[in-house]
Amino acid sequence: MDEIYKKDLEFLVEGFSAEDSVRIEHSFDFAFKAHETQLRMSGEPYVTHCVAVAKILKEMKMDPATICAGLLHDVLEDSKYTEEDIRKIAGENVGFLVEALSHVQAKVFKTKGEIFGESLRKMFLAMAKDIRVVIIKMADRLHNMRTINFLPVDRQKTVADETLNIYAPLAHRMGMSKIKSELEDAAFEVLHNDAYIKITEKINENKEERENRVAEIVEKLKLELEAAGIEAEIKGRPKHFYSIFLKMDREGKEIEDIYDLIGLRIVTDTLSRCYGALGLIHHMWKPMPGRFKDYIAMPKFNMYQSLHTTVVDEKGGPLEFQIRTKDMDKTAEEGIAAHWKYKEGLIPDDKTDSSFVWLRQIVDWQSSIRRSEDFLKELKLDLFEEEVFVFTPKAEVKELSKGSTILDFAYAIHSNLGDRCTGGKVNGKLVGFKYELKNGDIVEIITSTTQTPKLDWLKIVKTSKAKSRIRHWIRANTNAAENIQKGKELLLARFEKEGLVFEKLSKEKWAEVLDHYKVKEIDDILAAIGYGEISENKITNHILNVAHEHIQKQEIVPGKQVAKGQIIVEGKYADISYKFAKCCNPLPGDQITAIFTKKGLSIHKKECQNVEERKISAPYVAVSWSGEDGYFYTSKLRIIAKNRAELINELIAAITKNGAMINAMNYSVLAGGTISGEITVRVKDQKHMLDIMGMLRQLPNIGSVERLDI
Repeated sequence: MDEIYKKDLEFLVEGFSAEDSVRIEHSFDFAFKAHETQLRMSGEPYVTHCVAVAKILKEMKMDPATICAGLLHDVLEDSKYTEEDIRKIAGENVGFLVEALSHVQAKVFKTKGEIFGESLRKMFLAMAKDIRVVIIKMADRLHNMRTINFLPVDRQKTVADETLNIYAPLAHRMGMSKIKSELEDAAFEVLHNDAYIKITEKINENKEERENRVAEIVEKLKLELEAAGIEAEIKGRPKHFYSIFLKMDREGKEIEDIYDLIGLRIVTDTLSRCYGALGLIHHMWKPMPGRFKDYIAMPKFNMYQSLHTTVVDEKGGPLEFQIRTKDMDKTAEEGIAAHWKYKEGLIPDDKTDSSFVWLRQIVDWQSSIRRSEDFLKELKLDLFEEEVFVFTPKAEVKELSKGSTILDFAYAIHSNLGDRCTGGKVNGKLVGFKYELKNGDIVEIITSTTQTPKLDWLKIVKTSKAKSRIRHWIRANTNAAENIQKGKELLLARFEKEGLVFEKLSKEKWAEVLDHYKVKEIDDILAAIGYGEISENKITNHILNVAHEHIQKQEIVPGKQVAKGQIIVEGKYADISYKFAKCCNPLPGDQITAIFTKKGLSIHKKECQNVEERKISAPYVAVSWSGEDGYFYTSKLRIIAKNRAELINELIAAITKNGAMINAMNYSVLAGGTISGEITVRVKDQKHMLDIMGMLRQLPNIGSVERLDI
């Protein structure tokens, strides 16, 4: 063993007992033995990866068993040794962790769709037994992303895409913000390299000037805090490249408008000093309206607690502050890894940790989903959802996904409350099932002993927990014959719209559907539709795709290209007329696809919900923008602003000054003198729309400006 590895081993055992140090050393030696003939893509010995993962876990202050498992995490997959060998070397606990990890260790670039979804299902089941499984997996993925440049380009993109869509959001869910940010930036560099280079270069341009400004603010604030008797550490808060990119994309801004935003963090020792520091900051600088968040009083789902505020300094520049205690700071950086202090065989109590509660819910609802691809889709939705905080009548805070309804709220309280829900009151007013809850709503559920869940509720609820419970109730409380009959009625109604005849479908078409959903009989499909596990739309779309399989194959490889004004159409449909879909109104600059209909081609944005959820049963056709000028396209803006005398005139002037045309404007005055308005405009392309949005945001008292699908 050379000197470098000796130093690594010394680092790994530092601070542990003699017994634990021996166990780590034995695991260290065993990892070398198991991987002695293997190399990484970089040409380095494979064991360097195992050691690197263990070092990341040690930096996270994990326990000896976790560090041993980090050293041995690839042994079962990549060597001749067994779980029993690992148990002899490192103990029962380490054997369990490595065995659990081996189920989800299939290299990501070898896995797609169904296989990867199944791999994730196994990971969540293992996580529910011991959360350290995901902590080791995060360390493993982090080192893989640090060395991703050694992979072939196509594999880099696959790994980076998976990291950005699954592992970084999962790290966020677990409160592991340091790992989340590094994963996002590494994936961002691979997937959007031009934007990554532009942002990093721009930030480095004025690095010295920005650091001097931060030092000046820190010194000034430190003097004021000391005078007030508040001991605190003040430090600059680095802005992560991917978060800047998202903000640019979300707000339609250039890097010049964002990169110089200064962020600072204040870490003190008590709760009262956090609020004292907040008051002092608001006394020194003018706070920006609507930019204060109290995540101490109402913690985020991942245990995050902090005060957030944005102020304007004497030079007119914005300053962002996060204020928290030392314990909150540690939890914010490391999340669940900081929260759990493991001993051998200890399983955490999920009642004390919201992240673990979320994990239990995932395990619960995944069992009601038949296909792993569907599990993967719902997991992505669950990972990416923003949260909304609402209150019970007793002032207890409940966190739900944004867009949740009173039914979601009822099921979040208790399954029986959801099952018996007939309506509710929000802030004292009666509301229906479809009312979307907003931050600060006080919700009271109205129930009836005669109420039971309905299949249509699945179209109303947002949360996976509510969907799972509704499906479970219908399955448990209706017999198979009822579900089959209900499913057939729904499918026949959908077939009728598409001109399909149930009795005339060939055995071959049904066989493909049965194989796809891994069932033996058509009645199994009908029953699954009847209790809500599969939608009739999905089955119909699948039947149509089977029927049009020969067409689909022709469209994958473009045939002739025909430029037809705004659009270039490829393949056999090049001579057919087209129109732009009103469900998403694409603009030049948006990624687009076309759907073949009886009236011609319908052009959609690729991320249009009707495309992603395949609600439209028709072949897809490859199209692109021609780049031809002179056309205007319909789009819509939503504007939230403080009402004032000249606001409407200024909005109209800003839009028309930018060369756009206004088709319609509707607005209403909300409580507190706020205006919510929608403006339908005619613009040249996506950039034209972004320019208009940027100018509107510069008007006084504008809260938000966003582009809407129509």
